[in-house]
Amino acid sequence: MTAYDILVPGDYFCDVVFSGVPRLPTLGTEIYTQALTVTVGGALNTVFALKRLGLKVGWIARLGNDVFSRIILEAVEREGIGTELVTRLDRPYQRVTVSLSFPEDRAFISYVDPEPGILDLARAVIDRVGFRHLHMAGLTTGSAACALFDAAHARGAAVSMDCQEHNVRLTDPRVVEALTRVDLFLPNAAEATRLTEADSVDSAGRLLQSVTPCVVIKDGASGAGLWRGDQAWHAPALPVTPIDTTGAGDVFNAGFLTAWMSGAEPAECLRWGNVCGGLSTQGHGGAASAPTRERVEGVLAGAAPPE
Repeated sequence: MTAYDILVPGDYFCDVVFSGVPRLPTLGTEIYTQALTVTVGGALNTVFALKRLGLKVGWIARLGNDVFSRIILEAVEREGIGTELVTRLDRPYQRVTVSLSFPEDRAFISYVDPEPGILDLARAVIDRVGFRHLHMAGLTTGSAACALFDAAHARGAAVSMDCQEHNVRLTDPRVVEALTRVDLFLPNAAEATRLTEADSVDSAGRLLQSVTPCVVIKDGASGAGLWRGDQAWHAPALPVTPIDTTGAGDVFNAGFLTAWMSGAEPAECLRWGNVCGGLSTQGHGGAASAPTRERVEGVLAGAAPPE
């Protein structure tokens, strides 16, 4: 039986990142940007980062026969990430995001070909491979999600989940049902406050921690916090000037999870996440700029980060 450190279900996105954007475009006008990058995105931001940090990652996904799927497949194979858990479709399966990237934030426009959710595919995979951890790239609710989380726990694995953009609230029983089954929840500050309708990140952390064992909230230049039991931790962001923040939260997740799975203390896990997320902003696209383990350990040991 093939054994993985971590499984990451999540279909690809092909990210088209425009950076050096002078302003948001308006109808009837045209703008030119300073740089263009075509790279992998979505769950692959975390998959690439985990691979570069030395973990054996199982990527559970689907690829089609369209040009965007081919771009992703070539990038995944160049990175040395296995595709044995990827289902190949004999038809187009397009998932594209255009990102307008500003130093402080970004705006997105996306298109996805319709396809049933990935949970059934993930459920079939976890019955035939060994793994220590299951990471969901976005907030996933419903009976199929809960069954997947329960099955992972029955195999002795932990479960973590990011949030991403979702128009749901903590008052939704389906959200609570899913979060009670997750060991670690990793939203960003905007997602956490919107989900809880809280007026501060700390309040959001405490509200979320009341339904899930451990909450980590990513807050950009303000660093990141962790709430567990009656304790809370905070770690400052890496002092860098961002070039592109696309995928930084996903790369943070990879750094945090790498330390978490090694048994590191909460403060150290936050440091790993902040260093990985910060370093990823020094290039275009989260996956393309995800740091190696050697680079992260160097910064943690005192090496100067990029200006």
